[in-house]
Amino acid sequence: MNNFKPIKQIKASDEVFNQLREAIFSGRFSAGDKLPSERELIEKFAVSRTVVREAIKSLEARGLVVIKQGATGGAFVKEMTFDRLSSDCNDLFFLGKMSFNEICQARLHIEPIVAGLAAKHCTPEYAKLLLEANANESLTLEYPETVMLRSKIHYLLADMCNNRFLTAIDKSLIQLVGSIASKFQPDTDKIHPPGMHHSIIDAVIAGDEAGAEQAMRAHLLDFLVLLDGIEEEYRHTQ
Repeated sequence: MNNFKPIKQIKASDEVFNQLREAIFSGRFSAGDKLPSERELIEKFAVSRTVVREAIKSLEARGLVVIKQGATGGAFVKEMTFDRLSSDCNDLFFLGKMSFNEICQARLHIEPIVAGLAAKHCTPEYAKLLLEANANESLTLEYPETVMLRSKIHYLLADMCNNRFLTAIDKSLIQLVGSIASKFQPDTDKIHPPGMHHSIIDAVIAGDEAGAEQAMRAHLLDFLVLLDGIEEEYRHTQ
């Protein structure tokens, strides 16, 4: 008898939330789709307006939907991203719970794999986009536009790898490094001068998976060397 545990009653709003979340995760509602209206959900679940609103707020808090106001508004399914992970890691960094070097080391392990897969799945259309992005790197713009230009190739390679999980993680890491670096506002020509992606792009367009991995690893190692000291300089200013 001592092994029995008290029965926990599930709140009605939690049950509505769970069913709607399952509908999103199972693909019944895709990114951009509008969930049934508040009135429809009240009828379908046979619950009160308050219960439905609590469930929708929970979905919004979890980053699963975005609420739009107006006549054509409602709860719309968001694209699944790692924005929350990136945001949390950003906070952990500035709380001193992880170092910039640790974050960059994670990129060092993941991005070469992404580059190799990008080479495997490269198409003429993607090759054209890579060459255009590479040509635009030499443009002189204000901060942070220059950083965005020089990160575009990394975002393109993430899209090309044909693995949505790796794409999400890689983009999250790129975004995180950019967010942290923006606090320091370093000279982009010093930490990421134009032309650093040439060998990567050549290998990817040639379909050379091993060469793309090697070129990306070499690029990131160079990048880490150029970033050496930036974290320490920031800590000294605090």
